[in-house]
Amino acid sequence: MISSDIMFKAESLRRSWNIDNISPLNILQASLGNIDNLTILWFPMTDELSGCCSKTDDDKIICINSKHSKGRQNFTLAHELYHLFFEDDKESFVCNVNSKDESEKNANEFAESLLLPSIALHEFKITNRISKWSLEYIIKCEQYFQISHKAMLCKLRRENEISYDDFLRFKPRVKSAAWDLGYDLSLYESTNEYYCLGKIIPLSKFAYDNKEISGGKFDEILLNIFREDMVYNMPEEDDNVV
Repeated sequence: MISSDIMFKAESLRRSWNIDNISPLNILQASLGNIDNLTILWFPMTDELSGCCSKTDDDKIICINSKHSKGRQNFTLAHELYHLFFEDDKESFVCNVNSKDESEKNANEFAESLLLPSIALHEFKITNRISKWSLEYIIKCEQYFQISHKAMLCKLRRENEISYDDFLRFKPRVKSAAWDLGYDLSLYESTNEYYCLGKIIPLSKFAYDNKEISGGKFDEILLNIFREDMVYNMPEEDDNVV
């Protein structure tokens, strides 16, 4: 079972973002909208690494392995938030997928509780009149909460909603099942992208606009954070955007 302290931390963060404990959480939108000085970078890493993060008084940086599925990336972002918000003994963390470290275990349980609180799972089960979990219901739930298939199965197993045999039986062939059920498959696919969002972009733009850095240095920063699109393909203004 997940400790009450971990669940409380996850629930408290949701409340601070004005999100109740039964609704889906857009973890990327919520993080960028509520965390000051946060920068998130996506790029391919070795398969063993899910991500890493670092923090100072002025900056928070999260890096996510874009070789992993979109669902896993959402989980990694939530995982790294635990390190940023609730661990003060270190300034940086490198997170291995199979780590047995207590800190990593706590961060995984926090991510699970943040993305899919137990009460949210219970409400979903009641709303959908689920008496026994089938693969169809499992996919519907993980799509609704935008979590990975593995995280969904682990949650159900932890809550004693499925047996270990069920866990093994439901684990494979999720993409083909989701396809047959009419769902978008992006949750189960890697992005393999190099990309960046967050505070470093407007801070660099501010420095350039105030002549603290040159145009060449500004472009160099954007290129270093994988935003070639901002250097070479500036969007055109469209007054008809709705």
